[in-house]
Amino acid sequence: MNIHKSTFAALLALSLATSTPVLSQSQASSEAAKATSITPRVLLGLSAHREPSQVSFGRSAPDPVALGLASARVYRFASADFPGASTSLVFDKNTATVLGDSQFNSVFGFTLRNGLYQAFSVPGSAANEATGINTKGEIVGIYLDLSNKAHGFLDNGGTFTTLNFGGGGAIEPIDINDSGEIVGGYIDPANVVHGFSTLDSGASYTIFDVPGATSTTAAGVNSSGTISGVWTDSASKTHGFLFSGGTFTSFDFPTAASTTAIGINDSNEIAGVYTDAASVQHGFIYSAGAFTKVDVAGATGTELTRIKNTGQITGIYTDSTNEQHGLVGH
Repeated sequence: MNIHKSTFAALLALSLATSTPVLSQSQASSEAAKATSITPRVLLGLSAHREPSQVSFGRSAPDPVALGLASARVYRFASADFPGASTSLVFDKNTATVLGDSQFNSVFGFTLRNGLYQAFSVPGSAANEATGINTKGEIVGIYLDLSNKAHGFLDNGGTFTTLNFGGGGAIEPIDINDSGEIVGGYIDPANVVHGFSTLDSGASYTIFDVPGATSTTAAGVNSSGTISGVWTDSASKTHGFLFSGGTFTSFDFPTAASTTAIGINDSNEIAGVYTDAASVQHGFIYSAGAFTKVDVAGATGTELTRIKNTGQITGIYTDSTNEQHGLVGH
């Protein structure tokens, strides 16, 4: 089973429940069920690994920048492609290490440090996806064991901790901050996606949902514990959210058909991806209520995953020949 599936069309919804219970693994439901192997890339609606022939060009659509609803910013971009891989994506980076994943016969993570690529391997895994790295070098992500069962993981200097939620379902970590708080998506035994956070490396979890959402995924967390993510409403439309001080704030990129918020930095700037009316994907930055559109020049699609405290961004773009590349920009 390939760890990636086709692009997930919709994801997550607004305004929080006042209290979010902290559940220990021993308190979790004992109802056994097999969770679907949804991956972080799918949870976030990012482009699935695919061959160039599977990528289609979009039609024209109203430009929110031309309409005066958003600004545009020019970044200097560099590609980050694992040598020989059919596609690559950059999920995150710290001061020294770029973290991503690539596709060969299966999916695996990679690191890029001092110009050198290295495959990232979780012991005893058939495939893995590395999604978040903090300044200490701690890495989180998801892996498939040799029975094709999905698990979350935390890598601390080569010591791996498996992250599972007792009673069934699957934990899919997406980000980790410098305090060790991990956030992501919890797929319950009924295959419903909820946001989660853990402050103790998976000994206990806080599970939360945007009120009225059919799906909620926490995708980013900054040093203050403020969480960004994506939710899906009853009409299957996705929206970005900011969760701070017990309150959810929902937002949508102007004129977008769907909005996915992913990374957040300590200034509460949020990076993500929106899909326009012509089904073309664009990166965006959201800051203090204002939106900035970000596209790689000449690309047919751009998707952002993180914005760092330095202003650097990461993600993926599709070039004019329909090939997909990881990106780092500043």
